[in-house]
Amino acid sequence: MAGNLKARSPGLERPDSIIRKTIHHMGSSCEKKYYMHWVLWHWPEIVGEFVARNTSPQGIRNKTLYIYSDNSALRNELQMMMPQVVQSVNNYAGQKMIEKVAFTKRWEKSDSEGIEEIRLAPAEVEENIGRERCKMPLSPAEMQAAENLGSEAEDEEIGKAVSNLYRKHLQLQKLKISKQYQKCPQCGRLMAPEESLCDECRRIKRDKMTASVRQVLRDMPWARYPEVKQYVPECTPKIVNEQRSIMVQQLAADTDVNDKTSMKAKTLVMLYRCLPPEQLNEDNITRALYALRFDMHRPKDYKTPKRYDVIKLGRR
Repeated sequence: MAGNLKARSPGLERPDSIIRKTIHHMGSSCEKKYYMHWVLWHWPEIVGEFVARNTSPQGIRNKTLYIYSDNSALRNELQMMMPQVVQSVNNYAGQKMIEKVAFTKRWEKSDSEGIEEIRLAPAEVEENIGRERCKMPLSPAEMQAAENLGSEAEDEEIGKAVSNLYRKHLQLQKLKISKQYQKCPQCGRLMAPEESLCDECRRIKRDKMTASVRQVLRDMPWARYPEVKQYVPECTPKIVNEQRSIMVQQLAADTDVNDKTSMKAKTLVMLYRCLPPEQLNEDNITRALYALRFDMHRPKDYKTPKRYDVIKLGRR
């Protein structure tokens, strides 16, 4: 009796497991809506702290995730990383939720009634920077400097546009100073008082760090975070995992799914499984490449084998 009771009562189920099962039983539409919100709520965990701080997901519509960012340098960088962002979102959602990412203006209205259009309500009403900037007065000398700058253009319309842009620039600088903005210690740009570096210098610093992490992983594909940290002390586990994931996807896309013997295939396995060369064997390579089969290059006549045609029963 006691034995049967123990067999039927394996322990308390985790709350997140109960929620997922409940959502699943409520139907596919409800489940889809739940995971759309799940992605938007966990945006920082998907793309990392720096990208999340400089972007804001606006919603998902017709398998497209729309995000807002006023950082032009970051937008250009993300444009080149779109396949990785799409893959990260879908991996986090546990399903093929989106097919592309697009930039958009802010969606002012919060609306999550429809499955095809999920929006996030703004966390707080942001100040209207443009309206505040227009209220900043310019001195006669500054107005004259703007006029002189515009007069250098041969085309009158272009000259007016240049003068107008320079006046806006001066007003914005004054507005930032009035808000106690400080100069970036590296480039001198004005930045928010709570920041230690401006966005551009922070991006450059992060790019150098991620490049160093990738170089360590190229030299030692099996390296885990503690080993990478010895060479790149400022890195974090999240950054190492992000760069490893990107490198695995790039290398897998260039490796034939039937290739198990080349150095490229072995490097892919070491990178994916964090296995040093001395631990590589036929079973490790076979299992790793089978797990990556959908990310690898597949010939036109390739048919995905069944698991136990590749990994025999009884083998660990």
